[in-house]
Amino acid sequence: MKQTLLILTLLWAFGASAQSPKVETAFTNSLEMPFVRVASINALVCRYETRVKDYQPFAAATNVEWKKPDFPQADDHPAINVSWQDAQAFCEWLGKKEGRKYRLLTDREWSALAGLSEKPDVAPNQQPPSTGVFHWGPRPLAKDVGNFCDEAFGKKYRASYDAKWLEMDDGHADTAPVGSYPADANGLFDFAGNVWEWVEDWYDPPNNTLRIVRGGAFRTGGEKRLLASFRGPDPYNVRLDSVGFRIVCEKE
Repeated sequence: MKQTLLILTLLWAFGASAQSPKVETAFTNSLEMPFVRVASINALVCRYETRVKDYQPFAAATNVEWKKPDFPQADDHPAINVSWQDAQAFCEWLGKKEGRKYRLLTDREWSALAGLSEKPDVAPNQQPPSTGVFHWGPRPLAKDVGNFCDEAFGKKYRASYDAKWLEMDDGHADTAPVGSYPADANGLFDFAGNVWEWVEDWYDPPNNTLRIVRGGAFRTGGEKRLLASFRGPDPYNVRLDSVGFRIVCEKE
C-alpha cells in the first residue's frame, strides 16, 4: 500500500487544492436539500447525499421499514439502510409533495461526473477499470479526499472486521456528517466516500438481476474498490449500513 501511495504522489506531484470550489447553489427544496446545476450532464444534482433529516419525514409519512445502524448518527449524517426501492419511493414521494420530478443519477451520469470516458454500448459490469482515476479524482489518496476505511475505522473495528484499512486517518470510523470533506469540482460533497450511492441502472443487463452502488464508503479500503469505475452489485431490496443515495431534480 505504501508503494502505491508513493507512486500516486509522484504522478500527481503538486497535488490538487484541498479547498472546495466556489459553486453556487441553484435552488434549495422544501427539505432544505441544496442542488447545483451540473452542465456536463445537464442536470440539477443534490450537493449532499440524502441526509437522516431529509429521509425522516418520508419514513414517517409512508411507514417504510428503516432500521437504525449499530453506531450513532446525527440529523446531518447520510441516511443508510435504504434499499434501491426505498430510494425510488423517496423520489416519488418528494416529487408529488413538491410538484417536481426527482430521480437517482444514472450510471452513465455518475461516470461523467467522475471524469470517466466509458463506452455507452458496454454494460456496467463489463466496463474496464479506470486505472489511475479514483472516486476522488487522479490526485493521491489523502485524509481529506473522503471518508473511507482508514485507521479511525481500524481502531474501532479491529477485533471484529476482517479487512485491510488505509494507512491514513480521516477522523471518522463510521459515517460522517455530510460536507465534512471538500466538495469536488462540480460542487458535490461526499461524491467520494462516506456511503455508497445507489444509481438508476442495472448492473448486469440484459439479465437484470442486480442494481449498482458507486462512490465508495466508510467501509471501503481495497484498491480495486477505490477506482472510479468500480460498481458494487447489490440486490434492489437490500438495506446496508454503508449504502445511501443522492438525488437529481429534473424540474426545478
